[in-house]
Amino acid sequence: MMKQTVAKTFSVSQYRKTIKLEYRIYFALIFVISIPLATFSWSLHFLIKGFNQKGEQNEGILKRAWGHAQVITPMIFTA
Repeated sequence: MMKQTVAKTFSVSQYRKTIKLEYRIYFALIFVISIPLATFSWSLHFLIKGFNQKGEQNEGILKRAWGHAQVITPMIFTA
């Protein structure tokens, strides 16, 4: 009986490690793909709003891409 419990715990642990690795891979891919899109939206913001907007601050390119990856990756894993 004890051997089955140990084997089951081991497989759950391996499964969790696999899921974490897969999540990190998806996150990295989405982050890299989001960088050109974030660059485009960042530059478009400056074209539309201008450089001298004191009230509104434009977040950086990497912060936008990171935010996109943080939103999209969990959506993939919950679907």
